[in-house]
Amino acid sequence: MNMNATQKIPVAKSVSDTCLEQCRQQIDQIDTELIKIIAQRMEIVKKIGEHKRKNKIQTVQPNRWQAILDSRQKIAEELELPSDLVLDIFEVIHQMAIQTQSK
Repeated sequence: MNMNATQKIPVAKSVSDTCLEQCRQQIDQIDTELIKIIAQRMEIVKKIGEHKRKNKIQTVQPNRWQAILDSRQKIAEELELPSDLVLDIFEVIHQMAIQTQSK
């Protein structure tokens, strides 16, 4: 059998390649769950927005927002996650919540 330099011989997947694939599948599943949870949260945000509009309550409530940041930062620290990461994520979620409640 003649093989030139550009042809590759099929090689069985290594254990590390299989582990990498499994880890990526797990991340994909977790990402899907995260998205579903965010969608659930946004449905609740819509209900809160309706309540605030009906009762003429200000959309942004600084005391509530600070309480959220404090509690989420504490949870992040307990789970040994960078609190800056968690705060950044919740800042994006909060901005989306404000937009949703303002509709």
